[in-house]
Order: sequence, then structure tokens, then C-alpha cells
Amino acid sequence: MHKKWALWLLLGISSFQLNAQSRWYVGGNGGVALSKTSSNDTLANNFSTRNRVGGFANLNLTYDLSRASSLNLGVGYLNSGYKIANDTMAYNTNIAKGYSSVNLQLGMSLRQGFSSSNYISERFGVSVNYNLDGISNDTVYNQTLNPRFRLIQNEKAKIYPLFYLGIVFGGKTEGGDRYEFNVTYQQAISTSHQMNVQYGEFFGKSFPVNFRGGNVQVGFTYMFNFGNFQKSEEYFYD
Repeated sequence: MHKKWALWLLLGISSFQLNAQSRWYVGGNGGVALSKTSSNDTLANNFSTRNRVGGFANLNLTYDLSRASSLNLGVGYLNSGYKIANDTMAYNTNIAKGYSSVNLQLGMSLRQGFSSSNYISERFGVSVNYNLDGISNDTVYNQTLNPRFRLIQNEKAKIYPLFYLGIVFGGKTEGGDRYEFNVTYQQAISTSHQMNVQYGEFFGKSFPVNFRGGNVQVGFTYMFNFGNFQKSEEYFYD
């Protein structure tokens, strides 16, 4: 009798551990990142700011609080930047500058299922970025020979925080893994770099621009269910 109770207790504990473990997911995501200078900047006539295409890659850890919500932790790499263009020039019309950073993300997801395996999810949270660029001050020209304009930049913050909002279209495999297509907007809270664009004869004219680090990310995520990593075992009793 005692052996039967012990067996049922052991099976119950094993089942609880498996269910708890299946709340955890580990995986990664990657894709393209679009970014440019601050929209509040006032540019001189004939100059414009353009989106620069970069990329991102993250390692992610997720814990399901319920069927409809999750906590998310991520660490990753981001390449972002901007373009400043002179629209009156025929060639070498822009200066493109990129920045690499590592980041730590903490956030939450809310899911709404519209079928047995597919769902829509909203993501929100905060990210802290560390700029890997070792050059604090730099001067970049639109071309080496007879440059028409140049950009003098100054790094204002090595570490800068952002908050993010995103929407996800995802699904579940038969094994419980998740795959997701996501669009995420990251808004910086402070300025990462300040720049001064100089042009005209002897670079006598200028205007300021700012890069805050905000970006739009479009990517794909795959998350493995921890329960699939557990080695299945069978027990036989007389």
C-alpha cells in the first residue's frame, strides 16, 4: 500500500516538473533594422535624412506566466545608423554611418490565439544598449577627393536605454516549439550621438543633427520548448 502511494507521489512530482519545465523556451531571432537621425532635426535646404539598413541578432529566454502571457529576456547584437544626403549632387550624394552595439532586453508578451496553433502577440519592454564603437569623435566626408560636405560627430552616451513595442504573428509546432514573424519599434530615451553637418565654401555653413538610436526591426524568431530537451524514460513495474 505504501509503495503504491509512493509511486503515485513520484509520478505526480515528475509530471509537475515536466509541466513547469515546458513553460520555458530558449531560442533566437534575427533580421533587418532600419534607422535614421532624429525626426525633430531641421536640415538645411537640399539635404535630407534617409533610412540606413542594418541588422540584429539575439539570444532569447522566455518563461510563460500563463497561456496568454510571458516574460522575455534577451541579449544580442544590433547594427544601426543613418544616412545624410545632399539631393543636388549627381554622385557620392550621401554619408552613411553605422554603429554596432550589444544590448540586454527585458520585457513581456501578451498572446491572443485565433486557432489551435496560431496566435498574435504584443511585446513591450526595455533595452539597454552599449555602443561598441571605440571612436568618440570622428569626421566623415562624402568623398575623398574634393568633398562637398562633411559630418563631424560626437558620442554623447556609451550606454543608452530604449523602450520597445512590437507585434508578433506566430504559431506552434507539434512538439511545442514556437516560430514567430515580428515587427518591433525601439525608441531611445536619450541621444547617442550628436553631429554637425558642414557644407559650402570652406565648409562655412553648418546645421546640427542627432542620432538617438531608435530603430524598426523586422525579423524571424524560433523558440525551443525546454520540455523537448528532457530525455524520455519508461519504467516497468511487476
